[in-house]
Amino acid sequence: MKKIVFILLILPLISLGQQASLKGAWGLENSFGQTVLLITDQVFSLTQYNFMDKKFISSEGGTWRSDGNNIWLAYDWSSMDTSKVGKEIKVSVDLSSGLLNLGLLNQPLKKLDQGNPGALKGEWIISGNYSNDVVSKRPSPFFPRRTMKILTGNHFQWIAFNVKTKEFFGTGGGTYTTTPEGKYAESIQFFTKAVTSIGKRVEFTYSFQDGDWRHKGQKSTGGPMDECWTPRKYYTKK
Repeated sequence: MKKIVFILLILPLISLGQQASLKGAWGLENSFGQTVLLITDQVFSLTQYNFMDKKFISSEGGTWRSDGNNIWLAYDWSSMDTSKVGKEIKVSVDLSSGLLNLGLLNQPLKKLDQGNPGALKGEWIISGNYSNDVVSKRPSPFFPRRTMKILTGNHFQWIAFNVKTKEFFGTGGGTYTTTPEGKYAESIQFFTKAVTSIGKRVEFTYSFQDGDWRHKGQKSTGGPMDECWTPRKYYTKK
């Protein structure tokens, strides 16, 4: 009886440990291109593209939660199938030998994040812009339309979508680095709005102001930007 009780007690710990291990950037590469899965505390994104051909294929994602050897995926956007938006599905997951097997895919994913995570790791919603060092906040940045940026250890992606109309407006992503001196750089691997940006490395400055991330520099397509990004959790507090 003691052995049975012990096993029951450690099962939740195993589940929590696996949940923590799932977080990060995962990927695979084949003749079609790249598949990248980003998992943060609350959000997942599965994106396919071909870097060499500068071709975007698809992106879908939303929120996720763990359920033993499965995870539940609730879709907020899908560039290929808008009927998925608003629905939740259960997907099998297995993490072993450094590989992630996800029920949605027929090939295992390898961990992509390397080294120490960047300072901007997390989930962010664009909430305004700065002008002359003064921020102007948007009245409704989270619903129904939102632009979200998720960053794992050293991969990033932004996605623009409308959870009410199920529209998908665009996305872009790749890898990023930060420095303690406030430098932030993106290496763009896919971008729906301008293929000329793919392959570019763009440098910015970053700082934190009243809990927000100030994202300042030159756009990959040209022109200045001075954006305010607020942690997603601010809009999901109950």
